[in-house]
Amino acid sequence: MTEQEKSNSFSAQPVPPPAVKENGTKENHAVPEYLKSVYGRRYFHPFFSKLFDDEWTAAAGSFFYGRKLIKSVVSEIMEGNDVLQLGVASGNFEREIALKMNSKGHYDIEDISPQHIEAFKPRVSAWLNIAVRERDFTIPNERRYDAVIGYFVLHEVPDIRKHAILKRAFNALKPNGKMIFVDYAQPKKFHPLKYPVKMFNRLYEPFAESLWYNEIESFAPKTDKLIWDKKLFFGNLYQCVIAQRC
Repeated sequence: MTEQEKSNSFSAQPVPPPAVKENGTKENHAVPEYLKSVYGRRYFHPFFSKLFDDEWTAAAGSFFYGRKLIKSVVSEIMEGNDVLQLGVASGNFEREIALKMNSKGHYDIEDISPQHIEAFKPRVSAWLNIAVRERDFTIPNERRYDAVIGYFVLHEVPDIRKHAILKRAFNALKPNGKMIFVDYAQPKKFHPLKYPVKMFNRLYEPFAESLWYNEIESFAPKTDKLIWDKKLFFGNLYQCVIAQRC
């Protein structure tokens, strides 16, 4: 091939760089016993971590209502925000947040399961502003954020950990920052899925029913520095709670 032909040929598309891996992103925190006993296979087994991370599995798990729930979070995020996400979500949640951020600001995602992190990282490999940290996200650090997200994380933890998560989220906020939590709520009285969901939760999600009888706000620190808002979806089966620090 001549030099002219070489110059006229198309170059291969560059491979997207991997997600940012900073020194010290693995903090070797102990895995809580409840997490190993209740969710051990789902989050600490490579095959099942990939299975439950699948977009279609995630969509079915939310009765195909996930798009509206994700939109309720994305609408609260702005370009240039520094965002902390507590726990890896399933499906395309992180991609939607990253697209809204448009490679601006910092997007930190914390999860204690290395298997879950490995299954998830290919979804966000194209964004350099994303850092994935293997750590217990209830443990505070010095980083501060414009938004702290918990997407279907509270129903997977005992109430004492719910308190710890809301405390961490509040303490991680910058002035005027906001906490955004999407999770289950108590469905309306005649919701057709009310009792099937209740039975499923009692078998496989033993900490979820607490959110039927307790407001997410009740797990937060008692302070007058938060302004609360709550939106209900799909016959009250799901809720999006937003608390802005003032």
